[in-house]
Amino acid sequence: MKVIISTLNSKYIHSSLALRYLQAYGRTKDEAYEIVEYTINMPILDILNNVTTLDADVIGFACYIWNIDMTLHLCSMIKAVRPSTKIILGGPEVSYTARELLEDNPYIDYIVQGEAEEAFTSFVKAIRTGQSPVNPVIPGILGREQGHIQGSEEVVEVKDLSTIPFPYTEEDMLTLGNKIVYYESSRGCPFCCQYCLSGNRNTVRFFPRERVLEELAWFVSHNVKQVKFVDRTFNCAPHHHIPLMEWMRDHGGQTNFHLEMESILMTEKEVDILSSTRHGQIQIEVGVQSTHDKTLDAIHRRNDWGRIQSVIPPIIKAGRTHVHMDLIVGLPHESKSIFEKSFNDLFSLQPHALQIGFLKLLKGSGVRSMAEYEYIANPKAPYEVLQTHVLPYDDVRMLKHFEDVFERFYNSERYRTVFGYISKSLIQEGSAFAYFEDMTKLWLEKGNQDRKLNDADQIAFLYEFFTLKGDRVACDLLRYDVLTSFNGKIRDERFGLSKDRKQEMQDAEIFWREEDLVRQYIPNYSFVEWRRIRQDYHTIKVCGESLPYLGIPRSFYDAIEVVPSKNVEYNYSTTSSIHSDQECYTQETSAVKQSKILGATTDNVIADNRYIIIIDVKGETKPFIRPQQCGNTQLTHYEHDASPTISEEV
Repeated sequence: MKVIISTLNSKYIHSSLALRYLQAYGRTKDEAYEIVEYTINMPILDILNNVTTLDADVIGFACYIWNIDMTLHLCSMIKAVRPSTKIILGGPEVSYTARELLEDNPYIDYIVQGEAEEAFTSFVKAIRTGQSPVNPVIPGILGREQGHIQGSEEVVEVKDLSTIPFPYTEEDMLTLGNKIVYYESSRGCPFCCQYCLSGNRNTVRFFPRERVLEELAWFVSHNVKQVKFVDRTFNCAPHHHIPLMEWMRDHGGQTNFHLEMESILMTEKEVDILSSTRHGQIQIEVGVQSTHDKTLDAIHRRNDWGRIQSVIPPIIKAGRTHVHMDLIVGLPHESKSIFEKSFNDLFSLQPHALQIGFLKLLKGSGVRSMAEYEYIANPKAPYEVLQTHVLPYDDVRMLKHFEDVFERFYNSERYRTVFGYISKSLIQEGSAFAYFEDMTKLWLEKGNQDRKLNDADQIAFLYEFFTLKGDRVACDLLRYDVLTSFNGKIRDERFGLSKDRKQEMQDAEIFWREEDLVRQYIPNYSFVEWRRIRQDYHTIKVCGESLPYLGIPRSFYDAIEVVPSKNVEYNYSTTSSIHSDQECYTQETSAVKQSKILGATTDNVIADNRYIIIIDVKGETKPFIRPQQCGNTQLTHYEHDASPTISEEV
């Protein structure tokens, strides 16, 4: 008898931990299952063609909110062309409405409810030996036999997790090299948040700690890029999670570990580990969801904003651990204005990513039955909320666009310098939400929500927004971020980075040939060829106020090359700003020189002029101001040099 277990992943980089658990557990009972994974982005007829060529006697599908509709459609076609194949579904999307699904979908034969390792293996053994899997009852298995739905309606759990083998094999490492590897050290959750299925039983079970440590070492020895823990609350038991975190810090190699952590359970110990681990070793996801007390009470969630403020900032400041924080739109009592406060609260902590999710009325969750909040939601998976008693649909729609814009720009982490600068005033004023709402309104005004924009288009939009705000520092820092985030490969006149770099490189030729001078800024530098310099180093002109945000000390501001900022114009009536940086002089004007003679302060010079900055797009050297003596100078000194000039090579 041939048994296939499958699922439709949401993306190619994802893999199914559940299927591998089933396969590993089945081996302990002398049952063999073949794993076949697809994605929801594949043509459904292609999937049908592939799965039917396998000639399986039993096909099982793991069902989730992202694949349930497509899975049901696929199953209906499988049954139509292979009527003798037995189809069984499992997973969270079918575990809490099994009878209803069997009644509505006659092509489904059985459903396993809850954790499937034991139940599915018993089911397969019964089928293989010609017995009924529902009579006698197998806990967790509900099915259709002789036209009647019968069996168990219990959502089962595996009590002893040590009976479940390690799910990965050497063969898996050959196929999962470029995918996320999922893993768990516990099941269940100590909390009972009403929007989540994990808190239904308010219990936690653990895999043996020593075994977990051995398995983590296996991942590291196989050079796994990222191990993403699916533990619902990783840090719920210090005796279990502290040794694991210490091991990750001390022995984790180049593997990144993703952990979901609860802030109210975090102590100085966790903060210390996350603040001292190797950069990129661990990343954490902290679900705050809301900072509104009435909302938190309604969803049975405990938050302590004071503790969040005490434990999260030190981790972020240490710069070792990536911190991702979550909010949910559509929770009880949270209107747009109250959500705005929750957003501003979390933004004030400056997490590396602030994820905005939208409440989903999951089957089996508490909020699904809370009629008092007048929920209107999509009846199809993922059952996302469209309106609540205090949040009309128009506000939800606006927040969807807000989330899209915020995700593209702030959460992309490509523009950390410019948003680091902007964030300081937004936090002080408590206006972060309003600022990104303004950005969203401009996005909609331009109809960008209906267009496919490439990276350059999106950068041009951001540059225009900063221009309309009259923020020249933001414009400067955006250019810096674009050069460093995209390795100098994206240049466009719309945001002040000309693609034609010939004049820029000619102006800097003398500087790059003076090796002793350049080594003051770039250790171990030696002139090799213009192509390499052109690829690795780019020049931008910035105003004086931008220099501190580029990490250039104030002591460097004296006796440096200044580019007068005349001929800089912002046109607020069009869709683009007009800059004439290319036409700016590369020497100080007599007025600037005179201001220095008369004792004008460095601040005045900084405010009125622009500085030529050299950027290392690989990030190996900090930005620096190009020395004044290497400005627009006659190049006669090198005209007989054997090596080609930049004008010949560029």
